[in-house]
Amino acid sequence: MWNSWSSQHDSRLEQRKICGLLNKLNVTNFDSVSTKLIERLTDCGRRGCAEIIEAFAVSIALRAVEDTQRSSLYAYLCKRVDRELEMEDRRWTWLNDGTRQSSHPSFASILIEACESRFTQALDEQAAHLFPLIEFIGDLLLDGVLPVTDVQDLVQQLFSLAEQGQEGSAIALSRLCRRVAREQEGMHILEQLGASGSIERVLEEDIITPKARYLLMAVVDLFHQELVDVFDSAALRNEIYNLDDDEQEVSSELDSTLTDVDDLLPSKTITCESEDQVEISKLEAE
Repeated sequence: MWNSWSSQHDSRLEQRKICGLLNKLNVTNFDSVSTKLIERLTDCGRRGCAEIIEAFAVSIALRAVEDTQRSSLYAYLCKRVDRELEMEDRRWTWLNDGTRQSSHPSFASILIEACESRFTQALDEQAAHLFPLIEFIGDLLLDGVLPVTDVQDLVQQLFSLAEQGQEGSAIALSRLCRRVAREQEGMHILEQLGASGSIERVLEEDIITPKARYLLMAVVDLFHQELVDVFDSAALRNEIYNLDDDEQEVSSELDSTLTDVDDLLPSKTITCESEDQVEISKLEAE
């Protein structure tokens, strides 16, 4: 009779083996290595060793920010792991009478906790990890590992910080939006996150830095087929960009100067017409 849940298991040894497989993971051997990882994680689930799966999720979140070249690969690995562990959980938690035992936490829920913990650390003390972490979360959204509702609070926190003038949060939002917008379904994800309206609210603040404003304005263009002005009027835009009367007058003077210069330039069309008329007169004289 199968009774693997009560089997003895060396947690540290298994974690080292999983770590070794992660070290070998690359695009070429992805299928074979990911299959071995899933087999070990599935076995851990059968034995009731939830701490190993939790350690795996924490390791993935850390690797995603430290090994950015393989961030998308780690996200796709998470997709496979989540799918296989969910199928395994369904197979082993249904009883013969159709009732369900207390299920283990899903891998996706464990992973989002690991990402949230890493996110808090990045905001407090490891700002350099914020950008790659946000891009990793974007990949997880695209791969369907994390639902939008699971990251809604995290993204709204970034928007709140961006409205307060924190440039790093604005840059992180820009990277998240651009990462997600790479795929066709990404725009739908951004709509669910309310990204467009939230970014426009951030742009209305006059305390954000020029760099943050530039990056967020570029993100606004992703939501439209052509360039649009997100402000209601030119006066409002000038006010938000802190353009004073003198700067506006200088711009007007430059425009008028260019017009005057154009007026002084000889007309090529008139010259060509005059030359044609001379040639016609010569032919008539002959």
